[in-house]
Amino acid sequence: MREHLLTPSLSATTRPVKLYSIQSSFLVAFFGGPAAALLYSGLNSWRLRRTADIPVHLAGAAVIVGFVYALLFQPALFNGLFDLLGNDMVRALRTLLSLAICGVFYALHQKQHRSAAFFADKPPSPWIPAIICIAAGYGIMVGLFKLFREMAP
Repeated sequence: MREHLLTPSLSATTRPVKLYSIQSSFLVAFFGGPAAALLYSGLNSWRLRRTADIPVHLAGAAVIVGFVYALLFQPALFNGLFDLLGNDMVRALRTLLSLAICGVFYALHQKQHRSAAFFADKPPSPWIPAIICIAAGYGIMVGLFKLFREMAP
């Protein structure tokens, strides 16, 4: 007989983790940019104590650095988009990348978000962490652009 199937999955010693809502993640990604989305998603990973998310965070950081590098040193890659979007191309690509990062981390934490919605857990207040992540994300992006411009020949 499979005794482990009869073991209760919820115990009184383990409390469920309250995650920041997906709506706040979306807003941070939309207004803060890709680095802010990565930082804010890291807060949920940290709350869940998921070390398995570290490679995803590193891949996200690499994509952000590659995005900034491509914008500055490989502008020919974006000629078609520039013709289509004009001067708003960088903002549109930044927002698209941010929302993609938000979507990836929602997919990683979907089970926890759904269980929180099922049990009607009220998420913690996102205001202070969201503002900090937006400010830090903006600073990171400005710093990356400045660093790459200084490296230019």
